[in-house]
Amino acid sequence: MILDADYAEIGEPIVTIRMTKKQAEWAQNGLSDIACWVCGFNAAIGDTDNDRKPLGLSEIRELNIALKKALEAVE
Repeated sequence: MILDADYAEIGEPIVTIRMTKKQAEWAQNGLSDIACWVCGFNAAIGDTDNDRKPLGLSEIRELNIALKKALEAVE
């Protein structure tokens, strides 16, 4: 799923999260760190232990991209 209101279904409600630019930068940096850790963890355990791999990496990436786009719009 792409986290962008332009890709929403017609009539689907839009959610807004209000935060300052500094708060959004803080959250975006944290999401980047989590995504990096998950990628490293997944690489370290290899393909033999798929049941141990953390879920949600694509969601973290999409939320991170959405925050980056919102921050670019503010600058």
